[in-house]
Amino acid sequence: MRFGTVRELWRYPVSALTGERLETTDLDDGGVAGDRQWGLFDAGSLEAAAPESARRWRPVPDLCSRLGAGGTEISRDGAAWHAVPSREADEAASGHLGFPVRFLPFGTDAAPRYERAHLHILTTSSLARLQALLPQAVLDVRRFRPNILVATDDDDADFAEQRLVGRRLSLGNAVVEITEPCTRCAFTALGQPGIPFDKDVLHAIARHGGGGFGVLANVVGTGRVACGDGVTVV
Repeated sequence: MRFGTVRELWRYPVSALTGERLETTDLDDGGVAGDRQWGLFDAGSLEAAAPESARRWRPVPDLCSRLGAGGTEISRDGAAWHAVPSREADEAASGHLGFPVRFLPFGTDAAPRYERAHLHILTTSSLARLQALLPQAVLDVRRFRPNILVATDDDDADFAEQRLVGRRLSLGNAVVEITEPCTRCAFTALGQPGIPFDKDVLHAIARHGGGGFGVLANVVGTGRVACGDGVTVV
């Protein structure tokens, strides 16, 4: 059954930092290749960056991350990029935040901020539904940090993807299985470059979406996905 079209693809090489928009990507056994492989930590306590819950971490989403030719890179301004890990990257982030921090890979050196499924998928139908509830809100897709934004064939304003929990989607030559709604935290309310702070976004999701917005999914068939690929329920 046809569901929609891949409109946007996103990767977030460093958790909590701004990510990068892609035209095509491989979905491997962990999701989007290179996604959320690194974290930012307090250099002394090794507390993970948590902009959704601690004020001192609030500027973290202003930092940028991308996967360059030599690996993960971060930037304060989108002009000067620094390899991760490196002293330069740590110093740039420390200067931005005003206290010493360092980048560490998730795994043996540091635990991820949370355990989650491989992918976050969001639809244009859900964005339209939320916009109808909050006509004045700035609902830039970057506020919600999906890996895949699907433009649904049905133009209805509805939380369409939540009806697909337990189903599989074919997109490109990959297959994913939707496991659960994506539970939301205060990160959705935070300000980011060009996106204002808005607590009403999280409140509306809690009231009308059961706390969930978008869905989480696991990759069950690896493959390549590109913007413009059809999305089918299988």
